[in-house]
Amino acid sequence: MNLLRFRFELRAVGEVAPWGRDELTLHWFGLTEGWYWVEAGGVRLLRFAADHEIPYVDYYVVRLWEDLLAVLPAAVEEVPADLVGFVESDGSEWKDTESDVADLAMEWWGSRSVYFGYLREAPSLRCWRIGDQVILDWKAPANFAEPRTVRTTVAVAEFVAAIKDLDAALITAMDARIAEVEAAPPAGIALDLTQLRSEHRDRAGWLARARSRVLTTDWIAVRQGAVQLMR
Repeated sequence: MNLLRFRFELRAVGEVAPWGRDELTLHWFGLTEGWYWVEAGGVRLLRFAADHEIPYVDYYVVRLWEDLLAVLPAAVEEVPADLVGFVESDGSEWKDTESDVADLAMEWWGSRSVYFGYLREAPSLRCWRIGDQVILDWKAPANFAEPRTVRTTVAVAEFVAAIKDLDAALITAMDARIAEVEAAPPAGIALDLTQLRSEHRDRAGWLARARSRVLTTDWIAVRQGAVQLMR
């Protein structure tokens, strides 16, 4: 069985860079500064090729968490057999087609992509369900370490469990981090502790909301759009 894990480390509170110029601030998003990677198919993804002290994506861990929650409902929606070829395509040979159904089909295809557009040279990680399996398709430019192309499969339950594990780890780590700044607020940095706790409580429910989201896919339109793009 292939193991899937979404891993991260948070930078120490004293090393987190505050936001702003005239007034330095911090908030929930900013306090997630750290680095992260994905373990899938026996390899580590989001690892850079260059020899850095921290070889993984060095950014706000909340981005990986948010974008996985965003992709989760589509990733676990089973792809009908006649759309497997379309979802597996990389878009490079699609026809230049302008129509509402083509737009809808492209949106349906794109909803299975984890967003990495905040990186200078962004990789691609797409996830879609065939039967009781989720296929993870990774493609990365040369700034990332080998392998730059990976396609691996995990059970749907394992895919969901990996996101649940990330959610639990991040929420727990941020709860401890908030307690730390409540006990000793960083000097010279504006930090609304009441808002921080309120946002933390809200974000603790994001996974449940993502899992309860029901997609209303217009399969007729998606099929029509796929035919137009692939013909």
